[in-house]
Amino acid sequence: MNRGPVPGSAGKLDAVAKARLAWGETVPAEILVLAEACKAQTSRALARRLGYSDAVISHVLGNKYPGDVARVLATVRGALMGETVLCPILGDIGRDRCFREQATPFAATNSTRARLSHACKTCPNRQQKDTA
Repeated sequence: MNRGPVPGSAGKLDAVAKARLAWGETVPAEILVLAEACKAQTSRALARRLGYSDAVISHVLGNKYPGDVARVLATVRGALMGETVLCPILGDIGRDRCFREQATPFAATNSTRARLSHACKTCPNRQQKDTA
């Protein structure tokens, strides 16, 4: 029994080819940067760095992600493209770190975390939606 791809079938696409095929001519720059990063390291390592699962990365590259694609793209801009925001507590930080700080729960035992928790509620960079 032969293993491997069926002769004459298309091989596995690399991340850049997958993104270009899925997004067409309107492929956002963030998607191309994400795809290039997937070529440089494993998608699992990249996903961990961005705070997402490797399935999310795959779905975003394939233009099939049902979630908040704009948020993923903003995270890519912060983590991989150097986009920063001005945090009222921490100063100039990456967009991806801003998202992580917003998602971190209040901690009365850490003065910086407490100040961030309060400042994030009214910050113009806020993306996290209140559940209450």
